[in-house]
Amino acid sequence: MSAVLDPSAPMADLLGDLAAEQAQVDVLLDGLPPEQWESPAATCAWTFKEELLHLAAFDWAAVELLAGRGANVVEVADANFGHDEVHRVTAYTHLTGAQVLTAWRTVRARLISAFADADPKQRVPWAPGLPMSAKSLVSARLMELWAHSVDLYDALGIEPVVKDRIASTLFLSWQARPNAYRINGLELDDTPLYLDLVLPSGASWSKGDPDAADRITGTARDWALVAVRRRRWQDTGLDVVGAHARQYAEVVQTFAGGAATAPSPGTSLAGTSGRKSH
Repeated sequence: MSAVLDPSAPMADLLGDLAAEQAQVDVLLDGLPPEQWESPAATCAWTFKEELLHLAAFDWAAVELLAGRGANVVEVADANFGHDEVHRVTAYTHLTGAQVLTAWRTVRARLISAFADADPKQRVPWAPGLPMSAKSLVSARLMELWAHSVDLYDALGIEPVVKDRIASTLFLSWQARPNAYRINGLELDDTPLYLDLVLPSGASWSKGDPDAADRITGTARDWALVAVRRRRWQDTGLDVVGAHARQYAEVVQTFAGGAATAPSPGTSLAGTSGRKSH
């Protein structure tokens, strides 16, 4: 069972989850033809190569910040990789997709090593004004990797692969709730809310008040896709009950930065029964 189901799990177990997700994405990308690397991988029109360059840049920045070099991820990544207004890498675009994949393998090996040597409680100045522990940053890197892999799976017409380690993304969706409301200009009140999800293994993952009238229930896959802003909740099989639950489902966002644009309507998931709301 995934280490992220247990908050007290050793850092090494959580790193095992990250390494497993990296290997899974590597298999997806290894051997892609050159023209595929240059084709759009998402509705934002990033190419496969740009998606992986972004991941490599932020993995590299994480290594630097863990070592105490730099003030935040945006500053470090921009200084060394260049970025446009949507954080698309502007350097190294002359490399082929296969070369970027080789470079990412080197960077991600350094990342795993840096995390393994770090104190899990070490404070890392990640997003501006939003430091986090090294252990939480492992979850954040796992979340971002999976989020961008969804773009790749979608472009290839493949159902996104979801394992129990998706619990890292679920955890961040709950922990980042205050920030999600703030960046959308909303006030987070104390209305009870219950988030109750089923992981791929069949295990339960939940947060909040089980007696709350406002609740979100369904699969971990559906909620994770909504939380990384790759699906609208209305296009999933989630059961969203109550005005406060609907508001949460509208603004949930696991990653830092400004409020992300809502996904395009009608992006549905294979095997879901359609939206449910009350």
